[in-house]
Amino acid sequence: MRLAVLMATYNGEKYLRQQIDSILQQKTDIPFDLIIRDDGSTDATLEILESYRAQGSLNYYANENLGAAKNFIQLLRDNPGYDFYAYADQDDVWEPSKLQKGLTKIAGMVGPAIYCTNSALVDENLQSLGRNTHREKPTYNLVSILCLACCAQGCTSVFNSALAKVVQTYHVPEVFIMHDSLLTCLCGLIGGSIIYDHEPSMKYRMHGTNVFGMITAKQNFWLVIKNRIKEITTKPKVSMYTQAKNLLDTYSNEIPPKNKRLCQTVICAEHSLRARLQLVFNKDLRHDTFNKTITKKLQILLGND
Repeated sequence: MRLAVLMATYNGEKYLRQQIDSILQQKTDIPFDLIIRDDGSTDATLEILESYRAQGSLNYYANENLGAAKNFIQLLRDNPGYDFYAYADQDDVWEPSKLQKGLTKIAGMVGPAIYCTNSALVDENLQSLGRNTHREKPTYNLVSILCLACCAQGCTSVFNSALAKVVQTYHVPEVFIMHDSLLTCLCGLIGGSIIYDHEPSMKYRMHGTNVFGMITAKQNFWLVIKNRIKEITTKPKVSMYTQAKNLLDTYSNEIPPKNKRLCQTVICAEHSLRARLQLVFNKDLRHDTFNKTITKKLQILLGND
């Protein structure tokens, strides 16, 4: 049994050593390899990676710039043959038991499975911001996943080869929102299991150069409100409709008929008010808090998701 920890890097020199060290200090029942794909860094990231490789601590390779989402998916496709996989960002710090907890939860599962957790929000100096990513336990049902009310945070995830092999077998969808949204939606669509642990497994560092991050009320309450209004009224760069269509086109052979029908409803919601109303009034569509649920439903109702 083998586990691959897959990290995507890009100009990550500032926090990279802390994250690598926290991964190398993981205690697991099975051996793991840390494999890194650099996405065209121009700072000292490659020098840092080379120093760890010289010690035999990791393997890395550098290639053309794909952007964060496709970088992670390419990493998974480039490294078949492992029994389990975990994704890692370049700037967080993991708790020592993070990997083992995930392995314990999904080790006996036969079908596709992904384990994910909460994360503790910290500032750039690892000082607590007073909250976690999820205030309440999210619900990972298929309609919430497809509408992205819920997504297994990639940097907290551990998943098995049954899920990985689907990504490794088919071509990469032309467009998708992020690697973790692709993986979560795919797992749900093909009837896999999503296991969530509300206890944080890592410190999720918030800083000015995050590719994706969160603003907390403790940081700026009015900015939270402003961003919530922006979420409702602004069309995203990649919509849930586009992602659903690309997932259905790519993985159709793996998706059961019932899940295909729900996926088609999401796709039709881009132009159909009837489909949008079906989603909005679906009792299973919910986020981890009431406010986020209302925000999501308003986005869908206005066709801005």
